[in-house]
Amino acid sequence: MDIQTSLSGRKFGTFQKICFGIMSFLTLFCILMSVIHNVFRDSYILLINSICIISLVFMTVLTGILASKKEETTLPGRYFMLFLLNLYAGAFFLTLVSCLYQIPKYAQIIRILYTLCYFFVMLVFWTLWLYQKQFIRESVVTHAVTVLIASVVIIYTFILVINLFKPVIFSITDQSGYSYMIKDYFSVAASCFCLLLLCVATFTSNLSRNRKFSFFCCVFFPCLFSTIAINHELFKWGIYILGLVSFTVILPLYLIFFNAHDELENDILRHEKEQTQLRVSAMMSQMQPHFLYNSLAVIEALCEEDPKLAAEATNAFSKYLRENMNFADKSKPISFSEELNHIKTYVWLEELRFPNKLRVEYDIECDAFPVPALSVQPMVENAIKHGICKTKSGGTVRIRSSETDAFYCISVSDDGAGFDVQKTIDDTKLHLGINNTQSRLHDMVGGSLDIESVPGKGTEVTIKIPKN
Repeated sequence: MDIQTSLSGRKFGTFQKICFGIMSFLTLFCILMSVIHNVFRDSYILLINSICIISLVFMTVLTGILASKKEETTLPGRYFMLFLLNLYAGAFFLTLVSCLYQIPKYAQIIRILYTLCYFFVMLVFWTLWLYQKQFIRESVVTHAVTVLIASVVIIYTFILVINLFKPVIFSITDQSGYSYMIKDYFSVAASCFCLLLLCVATFTSNLSRNRKFSFFCCVFFPCLFSTIAINHELFKWGIYILGLVSFTVILPLYLIFFNAHDELENDILRHEKEQTQLRVSAMMSQMQPHFLYNSLAVIEALCEEDPKLAAEATNAFSKYLRENMNFADKSKPISFSEELNHIKTYVWLEELRFPNKLRVEYDIECDAFPVPALSVQPMVENAIKHGICKTKSGGTVRIRSSETDAFYCISVSDDGAGFDVQKTIDDTKLHLGINNTQSRLHDMVGGSLDIESVPGKGTEVTIKIPKN
């Protein structure tokens, strides 16, 4: 179930506070366990235990900071919290292992604790990907990474369950010590494979260079070091170097990662606000007063001349207004077929006004692809208003759609007055309208918009939308 639908903003804030309370209790419990079982008995155990305790304290404090925020937590923030809880669980069970390590009477308990630790460490990659995915545009790569990481986690969980009854990855000796098996290299291979998938998805995404670099520094290295730490028996002396690196590098990187998370969260809020403003602007730009007045004037005249046609025009006009309102609230793309139906309604009303002056031709090869709502209709409106209506003899507007191996293409052309593209860019009102459409095409479907116009010959607007 989606986190956003399962927990409202207020309930999630309460959930964070409860998590903070539980984490505080468990962290104190781990510290108490460390003292009771004398982790000072062995320098190696002390090193691992110290790193884990520091991590638990840090993540508890971080959860407290998140819980104290008054602002409503965004969806990425909730996935970040899920990732943090997962990370805490892995560190918690590893801390308990370090407390009971090499105490024979706890052999079976250590087996279970190790299994839980391995499970949560592998699950970290899944929750981390769910968080990272919030900032990456959907593509074939992201879909493939989602499927592959989920598959690795499921397979690894199945192997861990088997390992509880028959050691295939690791075993616990009678002295309650960890004994790795040759197949334990699978743990390292699975972790590194998930890390590689995360890197591929991140570095082929639409994220900025700074954010890609932040991911590499703040996520890749900590996860890699954690993988080595959990599978320390495979690396022997490297664990001692890891202890120093973990203390001096991983902890500061966690802080940097939190700051980056906060910045990304603010960017998402700002982007959502801009998108709302663009949708309102798009709606208002389509409801031109002149078009409304002229349409009503035509309907008024038809009431006496042709009441039946006047009724049809009234229905079409109300449909146009209703769709404009509905489309303005769309935060996701709609199908081109829906946009085309809206265009045809608008064109039919304009043809009532200019029965002998306006001709519209359609050449539609495909219409089952996504476009931002009210992205093509403004181009048709501009073709009629600034192209056809400015010539005495009128003209033809042609609306085409086609597809290539890589793109869906939409063309809106007219043989009207044409214009100087540079002067149009300098015209603030027109420029804002075009820029609005270009921005929504780019942000919502990765598309582009190009305008070619020659004064006295006409204009052609081409929209390209990538298939992937």
